[in-house]
Amino acid sequence: MIKINPYSKLPLPLYAYFIRTYSSFLLSGKCLSFPRVIQIQTQSRCNARCSICPYRTTSKVQDQGVMERELFFKISDELISEKQSPMFMFALHNEPLLDKRIFDWVKHVKSKNPECYCIVPTNGELLDTFTLEEIKQSGVSQLNINFGAHSKETYKRIHTGLDYERVINNVSRLINDEAMKPTLQIMFVINKENAHEVQQALSYWKQQGVRTKVIRLTNRAGALDTYERFDLKNDHYAVTSLLRGWKKIMSNTRRSIGCELPFYQMDILFNGDVIICNLDWKRSIVVGNVKTSSLRTIWNSERINEIRRLILQKRYNQISSCKECSLVK
Repeated sequence: MIKINPYSKLPLPLYAYFIRTYSSFLLSGKCLSFPRVIQIQTQSRCNARCSICPYRTTSKVQDQGVMERELFFKISDELISEKQSPMFMFALHNEPLLDKRIFDWVKHVKSKNPECYCIVPTNGELLDTFTLEEIKQSGVSQLNINFGAHSKETYKRIHTGLDYERVINNVSRLINDEAMKPTLQIMFVINKENAHEVQQALSYWKQQGVRTKVIRLTNRAGALDTYERFDLKNDHYAVTSLLRGWKKIMSNTRRSIGCELPFYQMDILFNGDVIICNLDWKRSIVVGNVKTSSLRTIWNSERINEIRRLILQKRYNQISSCKECSLVK
């Protein structure tokens, strides 16, 4: 059986944090003083046009840019100063390896706070633009490679614009390095195109000694116009009963306590804007800007707490980033 990990299925440390911050919010109207996960967009571009990603359309109508060095260091300094180190994810609606500074910035964070868990998600095509020594010396905690298929044919249908052989070669290079192999995790977003071969892919990577993770496709808060075409809900693959089971469990959880994402995670765009949720590809709700405010201040601002109150009341239709989201429908 395939183990499905939806975006919202949290590892145990995040569950513990969520329980504490949710309890704090119920008692005081405020979350814990600092987010558990921070996602950061050091630049906004991507080198792919994947069929299960909204970037193809959102990038045409949104401002694009590169985060200023001073802004990154302002964010990282506040992050580093925290006693309980948050998880720092160097990606948000982009391909992080398009930023040549990315591993230098990981190295900066890790050198200041070795306990900070730094993740670099990537489609893998640009890994060969960095030397193994650069990647290793950064101290990156985890490299998540979104592979999404097993066969070349399926890969090309999903990941338009990427070179299958180049990605495979890049992953092989990391697997053959004993220091890098433990940091790897191969990611699969399960959908109609790849569901028939995901089990084969998981078996293959297991034989290579590489960790894998499978997550459900979401409609990215209504931004993914191909969602209905790729969603598995009405199909009958071997994995669908399990997928339906997870969907039911998480739907019941959200009916009880509301969507958990804005209670533990902060998402920062290249220009310093903080959006309410990493699924908000339309950038429809901006709750502050880290150029002018601290992360702590934004995290418990009246603006974001009002949205959290609406979430707890399940008034998603009053939240522009939530009303079309497949996670809460």
